[in-house]
Amino acid sequence: MISRVYIDNFKCFSSFEFHPEPVQLILGDNGSGKTSVYDVLETLREFLTTGNNVEEGFSTSTLTAWDSRDSQTFEVEVNGNGGAYEYRLVIDHDRLGERCRIASERLQFDGRRLYEFDGGDAHLFRDDGSAGPQFPFDWSRSFIATIPERKDNTKLIWFRERMNRVFVFSPDPLRMTGHSGRETEKPDRGLHQIASWLRHLSQESIDVMPSLRDALRDTLEGMVGFRMEKTSETSRELRFEFDFSDESDARKNGGGFSLSFDALSDGQRNLVALFTILFAAVGRDSSVLIDEADNYVALREIQPWLTALQDRAEECECQIVLISHHPEIINYLAANHGQVFFRDDSGPSRTRPFEWKEGELASPSEIVARGWE
Repeated sequence: MISRVYIDNFKCFSSFEFHPEPVQLILGDNGSGKTSVYDVLETLREFLTTGNNVEEGFSTSTLTAWDSRDSQTFEVEVNGNGGAYEYRLVIDHDRLGERCRIASERLQFDGRRLYEFDGGDAHLFRDDGSAGPQFPFDWSRSFIATIPERKDNTKLIWFRERMNRVFVFSPDPLRMTGHSGRETEKPDRGLHQIASWLRHLSQESIDVMPSLRDALRDTLEGMVGFRMEKTSETSRELRFEFDFSDESDARKNGGGFSLSFDALSDGQRNLVALFTILFAAVGRDSSVLIDEADNYVALREIQPWLTALQDRAEECECQIVLISHHPEIINYLAANHGQVFFRDDSGPSRTRPFEWKEGELASPSEIVARGWE
């Protein structure tokens, strides 16, 4: 799991350090840096796995407003594969030219170097720590994203694949669509292309679909199933079947009807998204970060998903990090897993544990609502 995140000179972060737990609830006022931590981890994931240019996520505009230094530092520590990984990235900025470049990049496993970029040359190391090839490389992107797998670099490849299992979600039901022009293997952050993701899952992860269908039957009143309906040679539409008659088979009694995903309510679309995350993203040795999962969802609807999320996370050894202001989520997680992000006088972000003891008259959500945290 991700055990440590260090961010320096990025937005509201200056020498910021965060140690997420296996299950973590992040609390805090707007502007305290909660979502920005997700931004960093998502950007590092794309930087390390798809080869994105460094300027795509770490442009000069992300430098801390009150800091005159021209360099940013990012560090991520990951426990797994029988040891501890330490990744460090330093970026130098040209403020006048609004350009940036990688000053240095390093990946270590249990203190042994696996990869290092010194600003001009890339240095590769074998699993046993011995030196491998060295060659000039582009300072605008990470060579880690392009390194081919070999028998002597399995530890580096494991880290890259583990970073690819960092999922960041900010469900946005208003922009979700039930129409799909093609399959999408990797879900987007807002799940706007949820139909395309489900289309892919129905072909490549068929074990997900029965579990998702059963969960939605228990959650969406009257729903008996869903399907991807062909609308053209390449297009599909996500549709849901409902039956409010006494019998469950709508075809026998004529009491059923079908709705497109786009015709569902905002809350229903978000519930479909949340349960899809539950069965498709929460998996073995992954990190799932969800921002405001509770949008448009009623109190009684979020509890079954929340309970199932924690149970499945424990079963799969998956790390779950939530940002939420929802009272049900706060009461369920804050006492044992809450971490408060805060800023004094609009200064740099800091964190502290949420404090609540069993037997207090006010619930955790009441403490948050009254500003006593």
